[in-house]
Amino acid sequence: MIVAADYGRDCVEDDNNNDALIGKIYETALSPGDWVELLDTIAGWTDNRPQAGHTGSSLEPRQSPNDVDQLIAHLERAVRSSAYMHALEDRTQVLNAMYNQMPWPMLMLGDGMQVLECNPVARQVLADGPVQLYEDGTLLFADRELKQALERINRLAEGRETQLISSPQEGVSLLCLPVQKSDAPGSIAQLRTIVWVLAGHSVVTPSPEMLRSLFNISQAESRLLHLLCKIGNLSQSAELLNVSIHTARTQLKSTMAKLNANSQVQLVSHAMGHALVQAAKLPQIQQEREYSLSLPDRRVLSWYEYGDPHGRPVLTLDNLGAALPDHSYFDGWYREKGLRMIMIVRPGYGISTYKADMEFRDFGPDILALCEHLGLHRPPMAAYCGGGPYALCAAALYPDIFDRLGLLASTVPIEHFELDKLDPLHNMFLRLFRRDPRLFVLVGRLGIRGVQKAPEKFFAMIAKGLCDRDKAVLDNPDLLQRTIKSMRRSHFQGARIMIDEYLRMQHPWQVDLSKITMPVMQWHGEDDRIISIGSARGLAGDLPGVRFRSFPGLGRFMVYQVWKEFLTELLELP
Repeated sequence: MIVAADYGRDCVEDDNNNDALIGKIYETALSPGDWVELLDTIAGWTDNRPQAGHTGSSLEPRQSPNDVDQLIAHLERAVRSSAYMHALEDRTQVLNAMYNQMPWPMLMLGDGMQVLECNPVARQVLADGPVQLYEDGTLLFADRELKQALERINRLAEGRETQLISSPQEGVSLLCLPVQKSDAPGSIAQLRTIVWVLAGHSVVTPSPEMLRSLFNISQAESRLLHLLCKIGNLSQSAELLNVSIHTARTQLKSTMAKLNANSQVQLVSHAMGHALVQAAKLPQIQQEREYSLSLPDRRVLSWYEYGDPHGRPVLTLDNLGAALPDHSYFDGWYREKGLRMIMIVRPGYGISTYKADMEFRDFGPDILALCEHLGLHRPPMAAYCGGGPYALCAAALYPDIFDRLGLLASTVPIEHFELDKLDPLHNMFLRLFRRDPRLFVLVGRLGIRGVQKAPEKFFAMIAKGLCDRDKAVLDNPDLLQRTIKSMRRSHFQGARIMIDEYLRMQHPWQVDLSKITMPVMQWHGEDDRIISIGSARGLAGDLPGVRFRSFPGLGRFMVYQVWKEFLTELLELP
């Protein structure tokens, strides 16, 4: 029985706990790297907060709906505050010093080719001419093909690389830099491409020294290429260099071979683009090529390729967050075994267009479109972790999409989750989601910024609840940096896709997995602290004729330990 004095003391303690929790929320907005501590605090609060009139213990949450609404109100204010600072940081990072310092008109384009902002010189120079900027942010192009080329770049149909496109008849060139999408609110979140308009005297010709250092060409070749960039005529360039036209053609042919160019126009465009990027000190972080195709609904679907380009094609899907595995780690082995690994980038990651309200069962048509584009007939699919649900749903709905399916440490349908065996971090995620999805989304938005600002701290927090073999992966400096690099590359359109995918995993798949007719191989670690071995066996029970194998001592990150063996056995299936 609770006496009045005890009840009053409990109320005081609750108020003090509330103050501490609210303070923690706003501290995390300022220092998002500490978001996991906030997650722990809120999860504990939702478990222990007494409801009005509550007089006994219960396994049910003990806070009133009003308490939760007040907490959500504080979280919303903290998220808005964090988002404001986030926007300022991203704006500074995106624009850097080049915004007002560049001598060329610079335009910031949104998804619909609308000019969100521009530098002062753009208003002056683009009042008339082949590219005109109107007061409402609309652009008018004299050359329709130039506009279409820019539109393709702006919707990432040409990838994420910096590109130089030109209209020779109008005497104008556009240097286009697709930028990583921000998760902050406001115009910075709408920004897709930064464009410099280069025309007439505005085009700065790269020096022979710069060209030589950039492309490792000879001194004579760099001098010729410099003049070709400046005046565009081979005969005049040869005359100015006091060499014969035959010698100039020989040098041109040699330079084209070194720069992998098929024409003089392509050579000059390539040289100018790289030189201007160098002069502007634009970030060049993309090393592996991200291929892309335009789908019938105008979305972009992208993929990476590893190993032997002429080898046996194998499709693969990576984990939730799109950070594991780093296939470049296995590239030499892929080549040795004659494998052409094709890693499909899911919508919202990389440059694959985000798709609102997507479910696992919606990805099959995209996979089929990629297979048709690449001329692949029923290739094998090897899916890891969060890629498993997409591959399973595609296999159930489209029986001829793969000739075999391999699942490594796959996520399982929600009905098979053993919730009492989740690691501490994911247990807290799920408790928040089940108490009120708004709590999960708001803490997740703070968490996204925390992961971006302090990824090492995030992975250290994850490691605490994992098995020893998983901890060893995250303790390995090389594998950790590969994971962080892959994660940052995959979040080119912003990191909120991670929240979407987590929420997606709480939904029923609404697909009959018993319809799968192709051979299926499923491997899982017995010490997986996120998707338990019991959960994995539950999934295996849904799959006709599955070849299931478990591994003692291995967990969620078993991919680096068994991937070669896994692929070898998958590809040997009859």
